[in-house]
Amino acid sequence: MKLNRITLLMSLASLPVVTPALAQQTSDNDQLPIDETLVIKANPLDKTALESTQPVNIISGDELRQLHSQTLGETLANEPGINNTHYTAGAGSPIIRGLDGPRVKITQNGLDTGDVSRGSPDHAVTTETSSAEQIEVLRGPATLLYGSGAIGGVINVVDNRIPAQPVYQLQGNASLRTSTVDSNDEASYNMMAGNGQWAFYADAHLRQADDYETPAFTNDEGERYDFVENSFVDSQGATLGLAYHGKRGYLGLAYQGLYQEYGIPGHAHGHEDEEHAGETEEEHALHADEAEALPFADLEQQRWQLAGQLVDPWQGFESLEVRAALTDYQHQEVEGELLGTQFANDQRELRLIAKHQPLAGWSGAMGYQWDISDKEAFGEEAFTPDTSRRSQGIFWIVEQEFGDHHIDLGARYERTALASEDVTLDDFNAVSASAGYLYHFTDASSFTVNLSHAERAPSAAEVFANGEHFATRTYELGTLYELDLHDGHYDVEASTQAMEKETSNNIDIGFHYEQEQLHLQVNVFYNRVDDFIYERFTGISSDQLTYEEAHDEHEQGHAADEQHEDEHGHEEGLQVVQFAQTDAELYGYELDVGYRLDSHWSLQAFSDYTRAKQTDGADLPRIPAQRIGVEARYQARQWDASLGYTRYLQQDRIATNESVTPAFGLLDAKANFYPDWLAQHGGTVFLKAENITDQLAYIHTSFLKEDAPMAGRNFQLGVSISF
Repeated sequence: MKLNRITLLMSLASLPVVTPALAQQTSDNDQLPIDETLVIKANPLDKTALESTQPVNIISGDELRQLHSQTLGETLANEPGINNTHYTAGAGSPIIRGLDGPRVKITQNGLDTGDVSRGSPDHAVTTETSSAEQIEVLRGPATLLYGSGAIGGVINVVDNRIPAQPVYQLQGNASLRTSTVDSNDEASYNMMAGNGQWAFYADAHLRQADDYETPAFTNDEGERYDFVENSFVDSQGATLGLAYHGKRGYLGLAYQGLYQEYGIPGHAHGHEDEEHAGETEEEHALHADEAEALPFADLEQQRWQLAGQLVDPWQGFESLEVRAALTDYQHQEVEGELLGTQFANDQRELRLIAKHQPLAGWSGAMGYQWDISDKEAFGEEAFTPDTSRRSQGIFWIVEQEFGDHHIDLGARYERTALASEDVTLDDFNAVSASAGYLYHFTDASSFTVNLSHAERAPSAAEVFANGEHFATRTYELGTLYELDLHDGHYDVEASTQAMEKETSNNIDIGFHYEQEQLHLQVNVFYNRVDDFIYERFTGISSDQLTYEEAHDEHEQGHAADEQHEDEHGHEEGLQVVQFAQTDAELYGYELDVGYRLDSHWSLQAFSDYTRAKQTDGADLPRIPAQRIGVEARYQARQWDASLGYTRYLQQDRIATNESVTPAFGLLDAKANFYPDWLAQHGGTVFLKAENITDQLAYIHTSFLKEDAPMAGRNFQLGVSISF
């Protein structure tokens, strides 16, 4: 742990509160399910969710505070169209309409997070939602603004680390919370102070959670547990920011330090003796000193971020915005006193966006994006060589109103170069375009159609992978390699087949109705992806692989290290998966409805569904199950509460090497209290009860669904004070 480096930042972030806070607003108002005033920060045209032709969710305020969890994926897991990879308590990424990894862009204030979470499900996302002002979810391709890595959508976490508006007083939020299922204790704080010209920002968080409890289950090795072994999380971080505001704009700089350790369950490699199988968490703790320490990730990220805006930079343009980030990321996977594998990423990104005045009635913005990433992986579980990625893109988006009709148009051109230690590929040139249409039937209702064509360059792992990937329990081969059967073994040889870009053609149709008593949002989508990149199970074991002499030490080492396999319990080898390409179809819907019965009671419901398959009919792996949820809400002057039930249907549309995931239901309850003595300080006491009936729940999207089911019954208590 890096307590010494965090202590200074924590002390700066813990300045005494001297400004009286505004009283907490009571909940007996008529706030609509969608806040019409929230602007999508991921879009430079200052749109709200109701004005967007692309489906957008914005989570903020009390809702975000109550949804906040240890990972971004878990925080957003109950949003329509969004699921969680649920690899472990410390590593959960959002899945948008069945797509994740390199197809879903995760950004912090519009810039890539700079971690390595897009490459493997056991790698954590380094955003921190406890200090977020809002989280924006753009469902469907968002490649125009964010490049080919957003072919499935964008998650943008927005905070005030560089205040974009003048600050005239001290303001912020502090919260404490604790939960029972994992003995999680968490404290967080964020604040801003300023004099109208200079603005200062600070935040900090501390989080410690033990292995989480579950209903009794039997894992894939026949062992019985009532907790998920090695699922602890220990996280701390802080941010400092400073901005100067002048008559024509602002400029600011922020620094963030993040340090996190989290266990990697299902990764014990045979360390546990059978004599301890079936023991409780307390009994297991008594034997902890007798067994070799289980693997955990030790993560560290240093991030500098710059942001600024110049108003009326030159004739014909309204503003020029600049954003840049420099990220130094690394994490080590440690077993006992041994360093197993280390991953590092040195990433630099620059975005320039110029908003221009109307041209023939079309308002719009044009921009340039420059992004470079140098990734290293070394150690016994490094399944990719050192790689570099260089990307540049230009884009232009415009919009115009024609009475009750609204039209959006946009295009982007991007060039991406990939290289490893020994191989440099030809540049991938990607062209993306979109057209959106919105029609207001009445002031309360609207209809949208969004058409998009998006192209994606492959990720480095999809091309260069060649090694044991224990997070997914497979041996991965990128498209740079092919298999040739010879004398009962398979030679790994250089591939002669070129890799193509993914090409997505997507249509999204939506209907939105919003008035005081009724809220209705429904979206249906169809996405045809040509040359879809996926992991094909070959039916071959890794101990059947051999290599040509011409291959380098990185490749030879993975094939020859039998001792390593013995130590990790994989004498029979891992299943070999080959990155391959096929044509695929994804289609489905999202439904969100709310009805206000009277001034106190309301009902909410949602449902979502994604069908994903190859065009030959074969199912794609780890696609979320269909869900249906209902919730009853009650609002009073000094408190509000809700009781909800979500049903996950059976997922029996499965790919090779998958098993059917049974249906289950989760009963949850929430309550917020605003007592007068606390409300005058902007305070709230909140309670949350999750999985009240203690259901055993397996998540189909998880690589470790049989080793790491969802948490059991959990009660959370917290207090939040705004000032």
